Amino acid sequence: MSVFHQGEVDRAALRQWRLARVREQLRIADVAGALQSDPVNIRYATDSTNMQVWTLHNAARYCFVATEGPVILFDFTGCEHLSAEIETITETRPATAFFFFGAGPEAEHRVVRWGAEIEDLVLAHGGGNRRVAVGVPEPLGDHAPVRMGSRVYH
Repeated sequence: MSVFHQGEVDRAALRQWRLARVREQLRIADVAGALQSDPVNIRYATDSTNMQVWTLHNAARYCFVATEGPVILFDFTGCEHLSAEIETITETRPATAFFFFGAGPEAEHRVVRWGAEIEDLVLAHGGGNRRVAVGVPEPLGDHAPVRMGSRVYH
């Protein structure tokens, strides 16, 4: 598959090619999907680029790529429109921020809500598979999906 058209990069083709590569690896790993919070991984899977430097150390956004199903981007509140034109993103939702800078003393409560959101996605789109690949997890959220019943693989 060529991602070039008349010497120019065909961004839509590039996005489709990257997403296909991600899903190929998810199938090989036999997981329901992947949960990404690292901005480099989010960019690779979705081509969404909101606040890449800041989110290197603040998990304010993340995405779930179902092996067979939707790509759901959870973006910083109020920024959902920034990725609205990216065709490989099925849906954009406000992120549940549980990192200390964004949540403060509510972090423990928010991580439970975040884990439930991820668990719902796994149950809805995993086809019975409850294993999730997680890239660069936040320490507080590292075990939240496990508490909710999914197995998490890094």
